[in-house]
Amino acid sequence: MSSEQRRWYLCVKDHANVDFYHQGSASWLTMTSYNLLLPLWIQVLLLLVLLILSGLFSGLNLGLMALDKTELKIVSNTGSPSERRYARAIEPVRRHGNFLLCTLLLGNVLVNSTLTILLDELSSGLVAVIGSTAGIVVFGEIIPQAICSRHGLAIGARTVWLVRVFMVLTGPASYPISKVLDLLLGEEIGNTYNRERLMELIKVSNPVCPSQVNRQ
Repeated sequence: MSSEQRRWYLCVKDHANVDFYHQGSASWLTMTSYNLLLPLWIQVLLLLVLLILSGLFSGLNLGLMALDKTELKIVSNTGSPSERRYARAIEPVRRHGNFLLCTLLLGNVLVNSTLTILLDELSSGLVAVIGSTAGIVVFGEIIPQAICSRHGLAIGARTVWLVRVFMVLTGPASYPISKVLDLLLGEEIGNTYNRERLMELIKVSNPVCPSQVNRQ
């Protein structure tokens, strides 16, 4: 018997005697307890890392995929110096639209599943379900998406190296799926604007001076 487990036996007491009698070694009469595979502090640290990755994947799924190819080109040519730098860092990755989408979604599912399994080893089933659901919804979905919806360009540029790493790691699964999507849905096309849409975009962006726009 290894040092990582302990075996408990079912014993009965004889009424005519104070001695306890062993009931054999049958599997249905024994209970075996196992220690954790990893120390508690390592598992807690893994939970925190997985929760951060879950939030990152969820936020980047909204932040990066919401950045249109056309918009990135416009920002890289007309934005502030920092915005230009961010857009040029994101553009090579964003060019692979379906591959990027599959990578983010597959990574998010893997992280969330691992988080739930790891939490189940540290607690009972009901606590694991409630804890993982609350943690993923609040810290893995709501907060990251609220942040990335406002600062997706900056966060995406600073974490693009991590996205590239996961594109390589999940490539055997995400790349074939992305190719199937490319064949079925066609190449992703950025937003295009005709003259009327451009005029309306200027009006919406600068509602203070609509008369000047109309004169132009």
